[in-house]
Amino acid sequence: MSSPNYKSNCRSAPEFPEHNPQSGFGMTLIAITIAIVMGISVAAYMRQVSTQDLQFQNSYAASQAYWAALSGIEYGLYKSELGEANVTGTYTFFNASISMDTLETYTDGSALPDFWYAVTSQGVVGSAQRDLRILTKKSLKTIWGDVSIIEGTGNFKIRNGCTLNDSLYIGQNVAVQAGTAIGDPPGEPTHLYIPPGKSVTGGQEDANFTSGAHPQGWLFNPDFNTDPYDSLLDIANAITVTSGNKFKRNKRFKNVVIDLNTYADSTIYVKGNLKLQGCTVTGGDTTRPAVVVATKDIVCENRSGTETTLGDNIVFIAGDDIRTYDHSEFGVDYSALSPENRPHTFNLMYAYDYLFIDNNVDVWSQIFATDDIRLDGSAHGIMYAPDKFTFRTNASKLEGAVFIHKCVGNGGVNRLDHGSMNLNHYFNEDYFKTYDYGVINNSLLEF
Repeated sequence: MSSPNYKSNCRSAPEFPEHNPQSGFGMTLIAITIAIVMGISVAAYMRQVSTQDLQFQNSYAASQAYWAALSGIEYGLYKSELGEANVTGTYTFFNASISMDTLETYTDGSALPDFWYAVTSQGVVGSAQRDLRILTKKSLKTIWGDVSIIEGTGNFKIRNGCTLNDSLYIGQNVAVQAGTAIGDPPGEPTHLYIPPGKSVTGGQEDANFTSGAHPQGWLFNPDFNTDPYDSLLDIANAITVTSGNKFKRNKRFKNVVIDLNTYADSTIYVKGNLKLQGCTVTGGDTTRPAVVVATKDIVCENRSGTETTLGDNIVFIAGDDIRTYDHSEFGVDYSALSPENRPHTFNLMYAYDYLFIDNNVDVWSQIFATDDIRLDGSAHGIMYAPDKFTFRTNASKLEGAVFIHKCVGNGGVNRLDHGSMNLNHYFNEDYFKTYDYGVINNSLLEF
């Protein structure tokens, strides 16, 4: 028997193509290339996104730093309005900080014009920093703009023996006698302001004299901070021995020239009364006035035909009265200049009790007295009287402003009898924290 032919009974095996190593390498290379390109594209895209995000963050931070700096400018202006010069500080909030300063110079240190002021502010958010500066100008007007204030304690009379110019608020009913010179000669219109519910009767109202309620309603006198002056009185009261610029007992200067700058701190302290008879007194400047302190009275008067005269930038502080007689002069006479063009000075009289300005006495000063200010002569500046202001002679003359509780004339009643009040409301020093500040146009810049 023959053996089976297996070869003839089996199917033929499939034939596979022969393996090519180069073909596999090409496919791998393509895959790698695609991966690299995609990786680069993704990386570039992510970098672009990251860059854009960083740019946005930087832009946002710079924007926030700018607004933070601007907030510092606004705060600086607010502090300036309070009369707080040279305010510096760094303030932090959330993720930002503000460093601000109020200057009396440009940022390069050069002097600003008179009454100009600079406020600088640096805003920082992260690594972003913005520096801004703005220029402002002091307004010499009072806090109520152009209005003096008599708060009043009863119905008030203005008689035709007096002259009244510019605007005045009186917190009571007002009766104006026919023929009273109000707003005469014509200039700035004179307006008598009253609070709601009160009235002005009489007088010939016209373009130069009007009356009516003040838009703010009731007005009240600004505060006067006496602490700096009372603290100097405390020093004088504590004197136990005469030495240097401190005098233990009453002191009198006769027919001499007194340069207060020759004393320590340009200041004289007297425990008792101080009399200046026929003296010439100088010293001080606008940044550091010379100061005369007495725990009792300060008296200025004539001696042997020689008047007592005082220069600018002098402060009187009396624990009792200040009395000026016999053609005495306090401060330099700037009547040849219009009020807005007069130089900046720091003249002040502060009497804890009574202050008297006699006939033929001329005072260029801000005046404060807790009891009574009696003006028989002439004064240029602010009168501040939390009790009363006596204004009753033909020679009584005030140019400036009044902030007083009660104004009395003859007989001590509520009225203006004689003299003239020219209430131009210009004054040269912020004694009452009442300055306003106006921004100089186009002065906001980055530096």
